[in-house]
Amino acid sequence: MIWWILIGIAMFMFLVFIHELGHFWAAKKAGVKVKEFGIGIPPKAVTLFTDKSGTEYTLNWIPLGWFVRLKGENPDGDDFLEADSFVSASLPWKLIILGAWVFMNLLFARVLFTGLFTSWVQPVTVIGDNMIKEDIQSYLIATRSFLDQEGYLSWDIQEIPIQVADIFSGSLASDLWIMTGDVLLTINDEAVTNFSFGAILKKFIDQDIKVDYERDGEKKTGTVTCPDDQCFFGVRYEGWGTQEILPIKMPLWKAMKASLHEIGEHGKITFNLMGYLWRNLFSWNSEKVENSVNKLSWPVWIVKFGDQILEFGGRMQYFAFAGMVSLALAFFNMLPIPALDGGRAVWVLIQHLFRLKPESYYKIEWYFNFIVFILMMLLGIYIILLDLVRFWWVNIPFIWS
Repeated sequence: MIWWILIGIAMFMFLVFIHELGHFWAAKKAGVKVKEFGIGIPPKAVTLFTDKSGTEYTLNWIPLGWFVRLKGENPDGDDFLEADSFVSASLPWKLIILGAWVFMNLLFARVLFTGLFTSWVQPVTVIGDNMIKEDIQSYLIATRSFLDQEGYLSWDIQEIPIQVADIFSGSLASDLWIMTGDVLLTINDEAVTNFSFGAILKKFIDQDIKVDYERDGEKKTGTVTCPDDQCFFGVRYEGWGTQEILPIKMPLWKAMKASLHEIGEHGKITFNLMGYLWRNLFSWNSEKVENSVNKLSWPVWIVKFGDQILEFGGRMQYFAFAGMVSLALAFFNMLPIPALDGGRAVWVLIQHLFRLKPESYYKIEWYFNFIVFILMMLLGIYIILLDLVRFWWVNIPFIWS
């Protein structure tokens, strides 16, 4: 297992390196001096070397990625307004420098997906149609209906009633007091089978659903609300028949088109989930806030999920997973939140549109970004601890999953 953990950390570090390489490359092209290209987060441990342009390449004590420090980013520095500083760059170059990471992460994902689709790969995960409100047409986070539509699902369909074999705790089924052995009959008066179950649930996301089921020959009815983030009913049942997910393989021209399609689908999924999280966090409903915070996951989950993929021999799927993480980094950093690159781009536009003096304006921005960065780091530490409890059962006081 230790090797899988190291592989996961190496994958994450590589993707952050690609991210920062975008900033580095764009700054060099813009004539902005790169003062430092660091491995890890300060404090600095050692300077590895300095190149001819004066860029220091450093090793830092906190091993959580890479960073690029540009000339003129610190409003208190003597070089703040010099000709080769970030502040002195034109507006287009500032936005290119801040946005280059998007290009790098998207380019990496597209090249990787294209290569995988032309060789062969299977979905990283297959989910129910009802797991998200929007229609998902992703090859890597796939629904059975999409795989069937695209011809990548080979099965002998056996459409039979749903007899519950197991129930997941905290699910809608457990709220309805459904038990093992019960037979599901209808949802909002629509008859359900093993084949139609997910599609029917999807129709009633964010609505009340009336579920009729049978127990020992007696019909029972229950009502519950299907959440708008994912309508997870939470039952396991047999009867999918003989099913095989065929390898995804296509010609180069089609793979290039499919890779762009895949990026779009992942963007739709990511922003939908982030929007749901945002609405819940600012709903002032303590139960919704707690539920959303407990769903947050990041570095430990990446290592754990990658561990599970490699454990079952899915090397090609692991590469696909790396592309998905690359996209997640890009989409997350696009958000207009201070301390993220999207937020910094908003600050740059405000300063330019209102012609604010950089000496005072950037000082306010710097302190504001610093405070948000500290808060995000604290949240990140909490998420890491929460993931350690959830995925590796580490006993940490005051942390509950």
